[in-house]
Amino acid sequence: MKTFKELRKSKGLTMGKLAELSGVSAKTVSQYEQNPPGRPSRKVLGKISEALGIDTDELTASIYPPGKHASAPDRVEPEGTIMLEEDHVNRLVRLIDKELEELRYILMDGAELADDYPALARYMAMISDDIDMLTEIKVCFLA
Repeated sequence: MKTFKELRKSKGLTMGKLAELSGVSAKTVSQYEQNPPGRPSRKVLGKISEALGIDTDELTASIYPPGKHASAPDRVEPEGTIMLEEDHVNRLVRLIDKELEELRYILMDGAELADDYPALARYMAMISDDIDMLTEIKVCFLA
């Protein structure tokens, strides 16, 4: 099995040319070649494998050969996944809590007037939907 570097060179490509063909930065190509991330991006792997004319599994095996990298991924993160540190999650949860508190306050104050003002009633329904959405997001962060 060829390493990622050997695979790239066998196709006659420099890091810069592979970066250009795949649409990722030369820095990213270098990172995947020298010190691959523990959780590679499916999108990046897809772009590089397409530029090399190989499938993603072959590329992953060349980047993470058995026994070479202790940090080889057990899975590839789905596209759009964001990895956050615990303190970032805690900060986001605090921000969500603050926003929920403010929205609930507005909802309580506006509820008395909503019967007399139909436009306000629609706005209160939107606020209620926002509260539900933020609550679901908070649950995802805490899961």
